[in-house]
Amino acid sequence: MPDRFGDSATAYGYVRTIFDQVARGTRPATVSITPSTRHVGVTRRDTFRPGFEDAVRAAGEMGYPVLVRSSGGGATAADGGTFGFSIIRPSDETESRRGIRERYDEAAAMVLGAFSRLGVMAEVGEVRDEFCPGDHSIRVGDGESGMKVVGIAQRITRRATSVGGIVLVEGEQDLARVLEGVYNAMHLPFRKESVGSLHRAGYQAGTQNAIEAFAAEAEQVYGAVRVSLDENTLGLASSEGEQYVI
Repeated sequence: MPDRFGDSATAYGYVRTIFDQVARGTRPATVSITPSTRHVGVTRRDTFRPGFEDAVRAAGEMGYPVLVRSSGGGATAADGGTFGFSIIRPSDETESRRGIRERYDEAAAMVLGAFSRLGVMAEVGEVRDEFCPGDHSIRVGDGESGMKVVGIAQRITRRATSVGGIVLVEGEQDLARVLEGVYNAMHLPFRKESVGSLHRAGYQAGTQNAIEAFAAEAEQVYGAVRVSLDENTLGLASSEGEQYVI
């Protein structure tokens, strides 16, 4: 559980560094919970879409740098009212037998467990014309007119797997504006009303309160132990991060 990084590139580098350490066996299976900094995260597939350069320009004009993330899905946006989480495991024999859906189910269960600690009523399911569409989104309300409050994606390699996502606590109006510009530029369906947050849904928990709920859930479910960010990992995160910046 690091503090908020000064820039989004270092935050991306941190997640990559933790993933690589787990893959090499120098770090055990890890639940990472990371406060966000302002950025738009796109996928490699997005970078080949018509209108992508216009999307980058639109995000930049609103003060959002664009980074290419390693997981799948679609474009996301983050700022100080959001945070990310990842469940990272080595690809051992047990993990290799698990399917993609099982990992999605695990991440969704962690979200719902953490939300229950905050009194948040949410469910698993896609929202019409949402950002980063997927049937394991976490929503408040129904699929037609509800709002998305968590997006989930995963990354799978021969040596490690990761499943996690972004949690929207507050500040959804700014996120909706930048996502509207990005999705419109790439000619993808998007409905800005689908961008939700815990605050918009009527819950007053702050970002740090939500982070603490996720940490408590990880401690209960996985027996996780909180560790500080060491200087070596921080240095690697800083050097790794620039490769993700557009």
